[in-house]
Amino acid sequence: MSTSSQERVLDLRELEPPEPFVQSLAALEQLPPGHYLHLVHNRAPAMLYPELSPRGFCSETREHRDGLFHVMVWRETENEAGTAALKQLDEIIAGG
Repeated sequence: MSTSSQERVLDLRELEPPEPFVQSLAALEQLPPGHYLHLVHNRAPAMLYPELSPRGFCSETREHRDGLFHVMVWRETENEAGTAALKQLDEIIAGG
């Protein structure tokens, strides 16, 4: 899986709840302007979704055929980061 210079990857697969939620929020607080967060998880992070919009973030989630969930999160005001995140997500899903 290649990464973009705008991408920050957080692999949550080995963590027990509530650590994926806690680490995701911490990573979003530290996300540099113009970047997006790529979460890799064994399940969709349902508790995270309602926390995104009030903090000014958008997200897109897709399940890969290997069962992993790839979640891209970016600031609502940063269209370029959102476009890059969605392009990377399409490549991950299409690439196998």
